[in-house]
Amino acid sequence: MIRTVLVGLWCGLVALASTYGGAYWQAHRTSTPAAADHPVKTETKKVKPISVPVISNGVLRGYVSVEFMFVMEASEGHGSGEVDPEGFLMDEAFRLIYSDTKIDFAKLEKMDIDSLTKQITANVNARLGNTRIKETLVKNLTFVPKDEIPR
Repeated sequence: MIRTVLVGLWCGLVALASTYGGAYWQAHRTSTPAAADHPVKTETKKVKPISVPVISNGVLRGYVSVEFMFVMEASEGHGSGEVDPEGFLMDEAFRLIYSDTKIDFAKLEKMDIDSLTKQITANVNARLGNTRIKETLVKNLTFVPKDEIPR
């Protein structure tokens, strides 16, 4: 009988000590890591290919065919109310390539694709009013001269 009472007292003391230890630890632990410490979930989306006419001196020289992909923060679901940036990305890419007079696609040399993709990303984020797009990637970039277009 004494043994049962001592085992009961021992269990009670262990339960009290563990409860006190848990409460002490909870009160004195460091704060939870900031949201910046957690990796942001991203997703990659493929954009439909676009064809941009290359016109110089009023004459059609050919077409630039470009396929882009972009890395963006993962959306929370279909009901999040956010605009899909694909159309904005296609529009910005078309505008930049069409209006760029520094690139002569007939005498194509290395071009600064990094600045092109960064400018597209910055312009789309500015138009959307957020920084949801993290990076724009070029999947394919081809120039097809006018005389090589199949009829």
